[in-house]
Amino acid sequence: MAELLITLLPISLFWLLEAVYLGAWPVDAHGGNGARQVMGLLLTFVLWVVVWHAFSRMLGGIGPVLGSIVIASFATALVTPLINWIGFRIVGVSIKKVAAAH
Repeated sequence: MAELLITLLPISLFWLLEAVYLGAWPVDAHGGNGARQVMGLLLTFVLWVVVWHAFSRMLGGIGPVLGSIVIASFATALVTPLINWIGFRIVGVSIKKVAAAH
């Protein structure tokens, strides 16, 4: 059961966090067309899963659930803006802060 959780958790957690980051935070994707922005999102997804698994393996010594799942999820969620910046920048799209809507 833990193997299935380690496989599915980063996939489902990414889409939730990405929807909050790109939809609720005052950021906007600039440059490129729609295809580049979709490629940037998919590349960001791959990078996010790789970073999550790296944190999971590094923190696995703390505990099988606490380190490799809980803390790895929080740590990866904290670096989500950096992962987005890298993933979108690779395809030529920039993530910029915009003024918050009132």
